[in-house]
Amino acid sequence: MLLELFLTLGALCSVLTVFLKATLVTSIFDIWIPIVLWLGYSIGFFALYALGFVLLSLFVDKSKPQEKPNHLYLAIFVETIALYFRLARIEIRVRGKEKLPQDGNFLLVSNHLSDHDFMSMLTVLRGRSVAFVSKPENFNYPIVGKYLHKGGFLPINREQAREALTTIRAVAERMKTMPISYGVFPEGTRNRQVEGLLPFREGVFLMAKKADVPIVIVRVTDTDKVKHRAPWRKTRVYVDFVDVIDTETVRAARSHELSEMVRERMAAAEGLPRVPKIRRTFKYGNN
Repeated sequence: MLLELFLTLGALCSVLTVFLKATLVTSIFDIWIPIVLWLGYSIGFFALYALGFVLLSLFVDKSKPQEKPNHLYLAIFVETIALYFRLARIEIRVRGKEKLPQDGNFLLVSNHLSDHDFMSMLTVLRGRSVAFVSKPENFNYPIVGKYLHKGGFLPINREQAREALTTIRAVAERMKTMPISYGVFPEGTRNRQVEGLLPFREGVFLMAKKADVPIVIVRVTDTDKVKHRAPWRKTRVYVDFVDVIDTETVRAARSHELSEMVRERMAAAEGLPRVPKIRRTFKYGNN
């Protein structure tokens, strides 16, 4: 959406400039002038947006606790990710999105291949407030770390059980009282194996139980290929919404039972055929 906006504004400014300065184009051989103007204005709007993105981060103080997600910062962050996907020539193919709960919060549980996992899911789920639980180091990135903090992402220290439990409780409380869902990676770290899943950390499923929300199971594929291809070669990544475990089942099952259930269904999705191209998925993520 942002790329189309920049290009459209660039075209309007180019037409307006040519109209106001009629001497710029006096013959067919001057047609290159509005084209150059269009490109120049479009790049200018992109630069202004990038500057605004940086300046907005200056108002974030990470030393202050973020009591609740700031949906403006979260929306800007997600739209910027979508723009990055366009420029990096990353195409997302989606399957099973119709399985998502139509309203209310949910816990999004996915396998983990790369940093592009959560970005792919956020792009697909544009229009719904979704944040992720992330390792503390990610909050140290310049600019991006501030958007994570302000947008409601929460750090989890998996090496310290007490700190991890504090994060689990905070996520559950937010999903119970605020209009925001959360995503987690139960493998705990990126899976660099050729196939298969790493052992799951059962504690993350307490988030769904304490918040009394359903669990959405996701399988991402080929996100680990992006860093080797983008932007020089097009990369196609796949997001499969495998299944949803309803709230009643979440209430009745124990954490280790939910872990086994999710793992089994996620593993079964590994052999699914690639999603055929239906239409471009980057626009609004409504496939």
